Amino acid sequence: MVFFLYCVSVSANETTVVMLGDSTTLCDLNAADKKLTVLVEKKLGEAIKGATFKIVNSGVNSSTAKMAVLGVKTSVIGFKPDVVTISFGLNDTGNSTPEEFRQSLEIIIDAIQKDTKAKIMLITSSPFDNARHFWKDKFPKEGLDKTLDTKFCEEMRKLAVNKKVGLCDLHKDMVAAFKENPTLVNKSILPDGVHLTDDGNVLASGFIVADIVKLLKGSK
Repeated sequence: MVFFLYCVSVSANETTVVMLGDSTTLCDLNAADKKLTVLVEKKLGEAIKGATFKIVNSGVNSSTAKMAVLGVKTSVIGFKPDVVTISFGLNDTGNSTPEEFRQSLEIIIDAIQKDTKAKIMLITSSPFDNARHFWKDKFPKEGLDKTLDTKFCEEMRKLAVNKKVGLCDLHKDMVAAFKENPTLVNKSILPDGVHLTDDGNVLASGFIVADIVKLLKGSK
């Protein structure tokens, strides 16, 4: 697996990145220096020389896109962001319909675009480990992770095109990494089958930073 280090120049001013999401964004189960937001901040500083980044962690445990709609002014807009990443889907899979998910994301995107000039990037959810998650029998026909991918991540992919915003297809990237090296599944996902380990956050942050850099370069 090859990761590319992007070296580009941006304004010398501090760039504020708000990361909106659920517990996989909050990362209260991880070491302080291995939280996703901390890793993204560090890697962005390494990738974009001379730039300063402030990452705002707006992750909320058990949150869905529908729940996030209610607090978007305080969790996102109030920070006057330059970049906003939006990552939901894991909790939505068991609590919302794909249509409700899409509609909620649209409301969030429209609110951010109305009141800020921030670049927006949708992030599809990291994968479930079907064998270990307590919802493993909830979707017997397609399976839990496939339901997440085909019904919720897919809504994000379509929405990124329709709304002309950025996309980090984290689910696709991590599934590809797991296929290349199956041992990464247990190394990256905690025994609950959903939250990422410290190593999992390291893996995920590499994909996310690469796509934020592309977004800042205007190519995504």
